[in-house]
Amino acid sequence: MGKLSKPVKAFLERLYRDPRYLLIGKRSRLGKERVVFLEVNALLSPTGDAKGQVLVSQEYQAEERPDGERPYGFPSLLEYYHSRLAEESSLTLEAEECAALREESWHYYVRRNFAFQSGEYGRAREDAEHNQGLADIVAAHTSEPTERWAFLRWWPWMERDRAVAQALLNLQAGEIEAAAAELYRAGKAINNFAHQHASEYAAEGEEGRNLPEVMKQHLAALEELLRREHNLPVSLEEQLDKALERGDREEAERLRQEMIRELMAE
Repeated sequence: MGKLSKPVKAFLERLYRDPRYLLIGKRSRLGKERVVFLEVNALLSPTGDAKGQVLVSQEYQAEERPDGERPYGFPSLLEYYHSRLAEESSLTLEAEECAALREESWHYYVRRNFAFQSGEYGRAREDAEHNQGLADIVAAHTSEPTERWAFLRWWPWMERDRAVAQALLNLQAGEIEAAAAELYRAGKAINNFAHQHASEYAAEGEEGRNLPEVMKQHLAALEELLRREHNLPVSLEEQLDKALERGDREEAERLRQEMIRELMAE
């Protein structure tokens, strides 16, 4: 398997080192592997004044739901709602249920940060996909717009992490061009999502509008880093998109035919 270069490792360090959490390592307890970390909590006076910070020792399970809970007897709320949807013709989530889904997504978000730090990119991808699955359920089964958007606004972040994890797995397998293509396609998906939800992001002000753009910039920066390191040509897919943006129909058709020939050869 291929090794990640120092610039790529430095990029990941900047992206996934969360100052609120300090990864200690792993240990086995009660027959299960645990992720051990310190969480930074504010220390308040009885009147609510900030007095400093305190580090609290925490653990997550390395598999299944990070906090070890089994909601309704299922490994996670995602699997619980998948089970319900397989049996029920309709489902409408209440505010309390949406809050529980957000809590579960937070645990998976924190653990996937640890997975990136420890080089477990398969776990990072699975945890990002888990949260995208939760987002799909909320989008389809929440009638309250505020509740729906409180979850969906983070989709570009989930997609960034999913794509970065997949690209790193491609890199380790020596599939450099596949890694660059994964990052490029994820950037397009985030761009499309931002256009689809432009009014919701605009209502949040500058911070909301910037979230999808920052996620796209992270993906583009890693893609450019890989292209420079490995002297990769611009992909046919990206060339086609640029030709379409220019309105160059002749070049776009040539590129389409070349992409078809490559697919047939594969």
